[in-house]
Amino acid sequence: MPLFRRRSGDRPPQPTAQFTVGTRDHRVVVGGAERGVTMLDELRGYVASVTGAAAAPRPDGRDSVAVLSAKMDHADMVTDTVSAAVLALEELAEREVVPDGAVPPPPRLATPPAREGHYAYIQETHRRAEARMEWLEQADAVLREHAVAILPPAVSV
Repeated sequence: MPLFRRRSGDRPPQPTAQFTVGTRDHRVVVGGAERGVTMLDELRGYVASVTGAAAAPRPDGRDSVAVLSAKMDHADMVTDTVSAAVLALEELAEREVVPDGAVPPPPRLATPPAREGHYAYIQETHRRAEARMEWLEQADAVLREHAVAILPPAVSV
């Protein structure tokens, strides 16, 4: 055996399929080393990690501007990830990697208030993002079960 040759058990699994989805080109890898919706760790606790001590409600019980901004950023990130997951699951079902019946149904979302002001709109948008996070957790479990990963878009240099 050559001096620098790897044993066959040391090789990471080789993907059986790779493709991109969505307007930002999230990467989908079937059979690779990673599993699930890989952006979930970043999304969990995003608001608290971004705002730090500012996450505590003000004396009047309302969120600070920093927290409201973080909640809207979080909602945008969740929406982007959900879009990628939905498209990936559709493609995976077409390719018969994931059975149609395994895909979790989308969450039922309340309509954001139209005339209650910015604060109420942001809070409802954040609640909707939290419901979508629950769906992403379910989709993550399905993807892991079928050895699929959704990765963030590749960084272009």
